Amino acid sequence: MAKELDLEGEVKRKRIHYIGLSVPILYYFSEKQTMLLVIGLALVVFFLIDYLRLYTKNKHMNYLFGRKGYSKRVKIHSPAGKTYDKDITLPTLRPILRTEEKRSWGSHTYYALGAFICILLFPKDIVICATATLVVGDSIAAIIGKMIGKHKIYKSKTLEGSMACFLSCLVLCWVLVSAPLAVIGAATATLTELFTIKINDNLSIPVVTGAVMTLAQQLL
Repeated sequence: MAKELDLEGEVKRKRIHYIGLSVPILYYFSEKQTMLLVIGLALVVFFLIDYLRLYTKNKHMNYLFGRKGYSKRVKIHSPAGKTYDKDITLPTLRPILRTEEKRSWGSHTYYALGAFICILLFPKDIVICATATLVVGDSIAAIIGKMIGKHKIYKSKTLEGSMACFLSCLVLCWVLVSAPLAVIGAATATLTELFTIKINDNLSIPVVTGAVMTLAQQLL
């Protein structure tokens, strides 16, 4: 039962995670300077939200990330002259945060930072691969690992999850770059996802994958 609840929570978080695909999709249809501006602004907003959430007692952040969310009873006046009470509630975003994120910077901030670094430093096709592999590969690794993962290879990571990560990343990269570079990118993303511990993988996966693919592209 606990495993089912854990899987359900992971799936919910990963649905939100897939919003991150907007970065490689937008970059595919836009230019570098435009994306740097968009992601830069997003990074500033995310940084401000996390700062207010973690280091202040801002009531609006408490509504968004507190335990109960927002709830208020208001009086509604109908055109017929009648007055009645109505409860307005907004759900809290707290359940989509991992345990460690409730006390530290969120994945959205790390991802925006990683995407900004990648766009600034690496070629466009590699940036698209690196950011897409994070969103898809990391999600599939987590879900498959919790669903059918039986062979642990490092910490709580499983062979099944890592294989799913590699194959999904390989398919994504194969569409955009040469086959050898796609294999290198998929392998790098998988190994980074597997061994990242102290650094948030939303930052480490795209940056490390982008750096290795850029170096490999120069050498191949």
